[in-house]
Amino acid sequence: MRRFIIGLLAAFCLSAAGCVSSGKAAPELHYQLYKDVSYGPHERNLIDISIPVEAAASQGVILFIHGGIWMYGGKENYPVFLDGFRDRFTVASMSHRYIDETTHITDLMDDVSAAVSFLRDFSTQNNANPGKLIIMGHSSGAHLAMLYAYQQYETSSIPIALCVSMAGPSDLGDIAFLYNFKKMGGEKFFYQLAEKLSGYHVVDGDVTSEGYSESGREMLAAISPLSFVSPDSPPTIIVHDAADTLVPYANSAALHTALKVYGVDHYFMASYSGIGHVLGAKSTKEKALRYDAALESWLVRIMNEYIEKMKG
Repeated sequence: MRRFIIGLLAAFCLSAAGCVSSGKAAPELHYQLYKDVSYGPHERNLIDISIPVEAAASQGVILFIHGGIWMYGGKENYPVFLDGFRDRFTVASMSHRYIDETTHITDLMDDVSAAVSFLRDFSTQNNANPGKLIIMGHSSGAHLAMLYAYQQYETSSIPIALCVSMAGPSDLGDIAFLYNFKKMGGEKFFYQLAEKLSGYHVVDGDVTSEGYSESGREMLAAISPLSFVSPDSPPTIIVHDAADTLVPYANSAALHTALKVYGVDHYFMASYSGIGHVLGAKSTKEKALRYDAALESWLVRIMNEYIEKMKG
């Protein structure tokens, strides 16, 4: 089990391998950075925020939520490509509480809500119009971003303009999860994970190698973003590689279908390049993540196209 959890941690939250300085002068910064700002009472309720020097020209807020199987990782695990948005957006990366026997998905969603409300007030206090929100994440962070976007589209303290899911689990009831975890020798871990996520006590027969009981399916559906897709869901960008052996590619395919059925503006960046669940990410010495270069270029272009739509 110890080897299994270590393997999961490596897949969900890359940490090693620093990068070597080029010796070049640091580029001029066009933003003010605030690190380790507290947005709530828990010790993990911390957020890093940057605001453009020309704060009044800010086009909105981008909030990134890290991956880490809801139990690892932190705000330092943000995509380096977001630095390219800092001169025109308030950009934030948040940490959240970890799930355990007493902390469940509802608590993590409270953290996300608190962070968004804090960003609204922080932006205003620093003369930056919060405008609209782009909420995004990788893996478990994408799961939280989607849940927030699809459940709180009408109540978010900053109106949601766009949701970006990078290899995010949208349907935890997908039987392929059991297959993936079984292959890695940790099927039992999936049961424990579902229990910590939902707060629902998993009993014998709820989750088996053959599938789920009716109550098991209901428990997993209640914490799956796919269950909350509606015609009012915000525009969504989905990024997933077909070689993902942790979060089933079928999750994103099903989300794409649901968004299409409901007429929700979305873009499915289906990758077949073998970059897997981590999307080719490599960690810098600061633990920020550089994803596959082609994917980053592609995603930044599509995000900018949706940003242009935001202005309309």
